[in-house]
Amino acid sequence: MKKIITIAAALGLMASMGTAAFADNASTTDSTSTATSVTGTSETVTEPSKLVPEPIISAGEEVTQPTVPLILTVNTPFYFEPGGKVASVLAPQVVNTTGNRVGSLIGEWVEVYTWLGTAWILVK
Repeated sequence: MKKIITIAAALGLMASMGTAAFADNASTTDSTSTATSVTGTSETVTEPSKLVPEPIISAGEEVTQPTVPLILTVNTPFYFEPGGKVASVLAPQVVNTTGNRVGSLIGEWVEVYTWLGTAWILVK
């Protein structure tokens, strides 16, 4: 019973806030407008709001030496450091490399971009 009362009170509060916001917008309009007949159609275009400041990549930050993408054909474990513990597994896909490579006796460690940041993959 208490939950029902709480939900009803929350809905009532939200409804009153919406009514107050609508009333504020209605009272700010100009009531001294003149009537003019217009034929045709109209469209209101608004500028989208920007979530991040632009430009994200400034001049001089572009990639000048593109790296060779790495094609994964099987589920491949990745590590946060060469020879470390397994961080997670990448499904078969094409991944972008950072260009950093480290050779070892068992293969070559290649640094790639993942959703967790940069990580290392052992290429045999």
